[in-house]
Amino acid sequence: MPSHTSNNPTPSTNQDSPQPFGSEHCEDHREDLHEDAGVEGYFEPGSLDTGLSEPADEGPYTVEYQGAARVVGYGKTALDLFNEDRFSDHRRLNLYYPWASKGEWEVAQYLLKSSLSLADIDEFLKLELVEKMNLSFKTAKELRSRADLLPAVPQWKYRVIPAQPGFPSKNPLVLYYRDAVECLQHILRNPLIQDSLKFTPLQIFNTAAKTMRVYESWLSGNRAWSMQSQIPAGAALLGTILSSDKTTISVITGNRVAHPLLISLANIDSEVLSKASNHLFNLLALIPIPRYMHSKREVNGVCENRLYHQSLDIVLEPLKKAASIGVMMADPVGQVRLCYTPCASFIVDTPEASLIAYDIESYWQVAQKARTNGVVDPFWRDWPLAEPCEFLTPEPLHHWHKMFFDHDLQWGIQAAGPHELDFRYSLLQPRVGFRKFPDGISTLKQVTGKTHRDIQRSLIPLIAGAVSSQFLVSLRALMDFRYSGKARRFNDNTSGRLQLALDEFHDHKGEIIDIGARVNSKGQPIDNWHIPKLEFMQSVVPSIAASGPVSQWSADVTEHAHITQVKEPARAGNNKDYEAQIVRHLDMHSRLRSFDLMTCMKESKVDLRVDGDEGLPDDEARCTLLSSSAQLVAHLTSGSKFGGAKRRKADLFYRSLSVAQNPNALLPHRTFTDSSGCTAFHLVRDPDQKTLNLDHAAALFHLPDFVGSLRDYLDRFSEGRETFTVGGRRGGGLNSNLPFSQIKVWSKVVLQGRQYFNADLVTDPYTILALPPDEKWVYGRQDCAIINVDPSECWPRSSMNGHSVVAVKMIFTVSQPKKPARPIPGTHQFLAYCERFDVVAQEPPPPEYAHLPLFNAWNNHSPDYFTGCYVLKRARRSNGEPFGDIIPLTQFRALADLIPHFRNKADRRLSSFTSFHLKDEFFFNKYFDHEIYHTLEHTESV
Repeated sequence: MPSHTSNNPTPSTNQDSPQPFGSEHCEDHREDLHEDAGVEGYFEPGSLDTGLSEPADEGPYTVEYQGAARVVGYGKTALDLFNEDRFSDHRRLNLYYPWASKGEWEVAQYLLKSSLSLADIDEFLKLELVEKMNLSFKTAKELRSRADLLPAVPQWKYRVIPAQPGFPSKNPLVLYYRDAVECLQHILRNPLIQDSLKFTPLQIFNTAAKTMRVYESWLSGNRAWSMQSQIPAGAALLGTILSSDKTTISVITGNRVAHPLLISLANIDSEVLSKASNHLFNLLALIPIPRYMHSKREVNGVCENRLYHQSLDIVLEPLKKAASIGVMMADPVGQVRLCYTPCASFIVDTPEASLIAYDIESYWQVAQKARTNGVVDPFWRDWPLAEPCEFLTPEPLHHWHKMFFDHDLQWGIQAAGPHELDFRYSLLQPRVGFRKFPDGISTLKQVTGKTHRDIQRSLIPLIAGAVSSQFLVSLRALMDFRYSGKARRFNDNTSGRLQLALDEFHDHKGEIIDIGARVNSKGQPIDNWHIPKLEFMQSVVPSIAASGPVSQWSADVTEHAHITQVKEPARAGNNKDYEAQIVRHLDMHSRLRSFDLMTCMKESKVDLRVDGDEGLPDDEARCTLLSSSAQLVAHLTSGSKFGGAKRRKADLFYRSLSVAQNPNALLPHRTFTDSSGCTAFHLVRDPDQKTLNLDHAAALFHLPDFVGSLRDYLDRFSEGRETFTVGGRRGGGLNSNLPFSQIKVWSKVVLQGRQYFNADLVTDPYTILALPPDEKWVYGRQDCAIINVDPSECWPRSSMNGHSVVAVKMIFTVSQPKKPARPIPGTHQFLAYCERFDVVAQEPPPPEYAHLPLFNAWNNHSPDYFTGCYVLKRARRSNGEPFGDIIPLTQFRALADLIPHFRNKADRRLSSFTSFHLKDEFFFNKYFDHEIYHTLEHTESV
């Protein structure tokens, strides 16, 4: 995509917004629709164009803050520190000292990282086979002592905090912590983040005219730009991310709780930062958990709050000093900058947000009764550029998804009725890779954030017809707010739409109270909106402009870090002195990871530093100098284990390149892409039905016009057709002559697309099933797909322009004649028999909604206003048979989730095995997946 950068030689990588789709497209493929079709439903060209999008004749324009983050010298890299370790002389002869060899290091690393107890390790080392290995360590204690000789990482400290006079605690108040600046420097030196690290604030505009701002990271927000103007010229901002939350570390019994404080850097790309396998959120401190003995709970609570702020005051003192006068810090390639460390974000749940902000009004009501002074010295009081209203950024996991389960879902259950809503959830056809709720959702307790997301995928279409329109609009508006708010990139218009969704909820929320859907735990009606999480939503839009997209502040990664940084270390000990064992465990594992990476770099003879760095030792001068982490991982002899998660997301696009270059690969290729590169496909090697007669296949899948559709496909292919549609008069019949008699049938295909906001990244792969009827699935089991019917439109940026929705009934390829006969034209590829869905024309919203956006732009192909989803129905011929045709698999673009359109009460005769086949009208569920949502919403077109 073209881009323009002001005083910046590095081109921007933002995606350009698509050009408006004109009516001149798709004309060549419409003749099939007019015969015998009764068409309401292809997504017509321009049907999604609201007339509000700007011409995309220019790319994004980036303005960097001039003079920021100047390099003032060259310091030591992580490899330099490794080479200067106290045992570096030993490692000239034996790289893996204190281990005797690389093999012994691998055994030691495995044992130290395992969950084996010391006794188990001792028992393992006494095995006859292990003793024959002549390991230099014979006991677990000796093994642990060797690990203590590895190069140091930021050192743990502790301080005993005296209890407040007159308020003793049953347990000693011990604060375990590390130097915060040392932790940031340790993260900053990590060679694996070089490509993802940025220092310069920037302003991104959609065009060179600078009419609209774009926000895609913390550095692109207004706060970073403003902070940069308040520090010395040439200095660099290091946006500190903190996160704290109490977490239970005991299992079943014990009631042991830890209060970890994590630290990371906002300068790292959020895609990299969000991956827990990169270990970029480090434990900074374990805040004491007091057990005060005062008889009044309110007094104990105030004392605990004061202890929290007192502890953070101690831990964050180095950061405050660095934010005041700066500190010299080196990046992964050794470049030194004068760095300032303001607080970019403090990721917390709602109770801790209130604790940090120090709500004087709510505190005073309790403080007057208890006659205490409370928190008089909040930790942020002397931290330059730190304001709670700015660094307490919205947090989607707790503020949105948890709120959905605690409030939205409960309102829906009250309005629709628990039995009705449970039954509707049980009717949903299962999808591979997605959770099913056969027993409903009304009785679920203690569910995870992932379950919250699984439930909210379907709630809006499912309650339609069971609740009033006003109620449905209010919940739909909140759902739009959550889905829109998770976008990876915002501009002024898209953030404005976010605010409009919230305003729409407030316009209709009265219906929730009017029908008695808002109740307390005892079922008693509540007539107010005192919901802190709802109050936090008003800060989302300002936060986007100030600090960038909200998704980068989600607690998903920090919640996972609680497992690896706190729970697992605590449970690996002997259930005594949890805090001390946690810090010892983390210290050892951090040493192991660092030693593993450094020895791998030494063995591969590579070094990460800028060209021209002088003063290298002779052995280091012979290394290959690299300047990017991607090059580093590629050069490492064991680079795969440093490239992220052990179980990485499948990349079908990459696999297809290997298959295409393999002359011995089976034809047609089992892994391939479409001609435009929008979608990648994968099928298993062997078909489920290797040789199936055409008539037998038609009978097995209940497709009476299968042979005729094959004849029509071949005729259209011979006419030069490259893109096929489902529709038109059936030319072929049951007695059509075909140049083949057998097919091979597959039961599923895996699809993978490209992300809406970044086409360089791939989506999660989804499976589409096409199974024949059996005893359980009496009508068969078929998933739905989005297919392309206009090659000039590229998914997903085109949205639904030039695309249609179909049910996939059969996936097959034709059995080709034996060599030397040539393949039958048009059949040496994977094909699918599909049945089409049409869009049901929608009435415009009632006049009372005239003040809402796009009211005047309503057209027949707009979604249903109340659910926000398109309404689809099965396309049928004049004789009532479904419209079916053969489509090349390469026209598939994505999995489509269709939810039956229930009216009033759902038919009790339905089940999850029959609901899809016995219903004719469906909601095209845009909430099924975030990528689908942004595509159908055409997020960046307005």
